[in-house]
Amino acid sequence: MVEGAHTHAEELERIGRCDFWSNVKVELILGLVEGRDVLDVGCGACLLSKMLLEKSYNVTAIDIDGKALEIAKKKGIMGFTADINSWETNEKFDCVIAADVLEHIDDDRCAIRRIYNLLKPNGCLILNVPSYKFLFGKHDFSLGHKRRYSDSELKTKLEESGFKVEYQRHWNLLALPTTIILTEILRKDYPHERISKLGPLSRTLEKLLLLESKVNHLFGISILCKARKQFDPNELDLA
Repeated sequence: MVEGAHTHAEELERIGRCDFWSNVKVELILGLVEGRDVLDVGCGACLLSKMLLEKSYNVTAIDIDGKALEIAKKKGIMGFTADINSWETNEKFDCVIAADVLEHIDDDRCAIRRIYNLLKPNGCLILNVPSYKFLFGKHDFSLGHKRRYSDSELKTKLEESGFKVEYQRHWNLLALPTTIILTEILRKDYPHERISKLGPLSRTLEKLLLLESKVNHLFGISILCKARKQFDPNELDLA
């Protein structure tokens, strides 16, 4: 890492609650969480984990970024520096959340199977992933994305790992025109963090995105999904 540079978790922590996109994403995810014991995979700056903790969930967080776990500790969240594909634990969870994580993992099928085996019988997985494969570009490369997803690809990977998809929708149509112009036409990065630091603009965008998310479920640059563990209590073979 370049001296003086910040990890993604640190950057998100610096933006804090001004991050309009993260605020809306967290609100959408909170409406899907169930049970008591929750695992936040790829916790980042722990915005979601902290809100879950405040709502009296038992929260465990993991992230490959050690800085993310330093943030977790400061917020009173139990966390581990770990990769979901290699993390070993005897704990089982009612709900596992992987918000904008799968697209960073080379073997996403392995990650889904690992999550399956971390769930209690009838437990649920909540995912948020980037959508529209044709949008894959500079912004994805800068964030370390391996792929974007189609609805059918995500559903197929979940079902082949023993999940039943109960809820799947698109959101963040608001960013679609900007993303197409910047990443596909101008070949530039999407200025998400810079916009989030502009307080009045970020608050306005958050209100618009919240409104849009209530009326539009079919289009947008993210897919939000909830899937249920089906084959209980037998665990899948990870080989």
